Amino acid sequence: MIAISTTELRRNLRKYLNTANKERVIIQCGKSETYEIIPARKMSDTDRYFSDPNVVEHLQHSLQQVQEGKTTVLKKSDIKNFLGLE
Repeated sequence: MIAISTTELRRNLRKYLNTANKERVIIQCGKSETYEIIPARKMSDTDRYFSDPNVVEHLQHSLQQVQEGKTTVLKKSDIKNFLGLE
């Protein structure tokens, strides 16, 4: 695994894209955010969730509902109550 800054990534993007084929590349963005470069072929090979046609169909249906405005807005207090945090 290799960890780099966003500045280093900008300077050597091609290098780190190639490196991601062989090992994990973690990008540190600020003090609290991190990202990982994952080649698409690796992601689809190992991601059973998004390679499941039923899941993809459900997600597409959900996105269509959002676009049609068929959503429910929850207040922060409703979410906390639902999760048993209040």
